[in-house]
Amino acid sequence: MVIFLTSLLRTHHYDENGNRVAVALQDDNGILTNIRRRVKHTDRLVIVANNQHDSEDNDQKLAVVGESFKLTGFDFKETIALDARNKASARPIISSADIVILSGGKCVCQTEFFDEIQLKDILTQFDGIVIGVSAGAMSLCKTVANFPEETADITEPRWLNGMGVVDEEIIIPHYDGETDSYQFPCEDFDIAKDYILPMSHGHEFTALPNDSYILIESDGQKQYFGDAYRLKDGKTTKI
Repeated sequence: MVIFLTSLLRTHHYDENGNRVAVALQDDNGILTNIRRRVKHTDRLVIVANNQHDSEDNDQKLAVVGESFKLTGFDFKETIALDARNKASARPIISSADIVILSGGKCVCQTEFFDEIQLKDILTQFDGIVIGVSAGAMSLCKTVANFPEETADITEPRWLNGMGVVDEEIIIPHYDGETDSYQFPCEDFDIAKDYILPMSHGHEFTALPNDSYILIESDGQKQYFGDAYRLKDGKTTKI
């Protein structure tokens, strides 16, 4: 299994009505090149949902991501959204995939869903590419720092158990380490200064700006592409 831990996978932009419009993948920090070098076949692409019950949004994401990969030159024979509708077949769906994308979104519902379908156990026997996007990257790690992104999230637990597929990282996506700021700001509070940096006391985070990512090869070799930062005890250093 080859793992990409990333903040963003730029498969779309939004039109004037807020609808997702598929675009070809760009090679930001070599991500497209690295995917091309490692993909073995283009038989099945699977997107594992963040919210397993939002079937309409999951289908929309699947359509856009599938079209994005097609525009890029990856014409998958089959694309599947894994959510509440087909979760009983999670193991065969994932086991025969070539690329599995773990969606971004809310960490709480995602970690619960991943635990329910025993995703960690499935992935330990998986021989393809896994791309964890934002929350999907966070959930691959042993510990999830569940900072709020909006006021409604403040009551959620700050720490969650992730899958531990990657056990030595605590990922913070969308983080600009030069300015210590979160790249999707909230109007009601400062996500970085009010939550992320205070949560780093007694912990060590790996913070990735948009378009940066970590590539972990099947033998465990790790490479950083783009800027990355270490947050520890409220201080930021560039890796």
